[in-house]
Amino acid sequence: MQGVKEKAKDMTSAAKAKMKEKEAKMEEKLEKATARSEVQKEIAHERAKVKMAEAKMELHAEKAQHREESMMHHHHHHHDAVGVQQVHHDIGPFPAPSVPAYPVSGTRPVTKK
Repeated sequence: MQGVKEKAKDMTSAAKAKMKEKEAKMEEKLEKATARSEVQKEIAHERAKVKMAEAKMELHAEKAQHREESMMHHHHHHHDAVGVQQVHHDIGPFPAPSVPAYPVSGTRPVTKK
């Protein structure tokens, strides 16, 4: 499920980047149409290139953030050894004690009160 969420976020980021690129191209065309010299047209083109590069950079930064979020989500799942049950207590930064999920020979099972 997390992979689907990550892919959806990536697609949203890609769509935003495409919109920014199209916006930069439209602004370039507008600036070129109002430019009076060849130098002004070149400046408009360079500005458009910068805006498109920024859009791509933001896309890659957002994708990296999505990966980090996904890794953090996967990192919080703890898998215990077979037959070990976690007992959660509020004891601060210390790990929760583990108790067997099956009776150990010669002992009585732990009961919760």
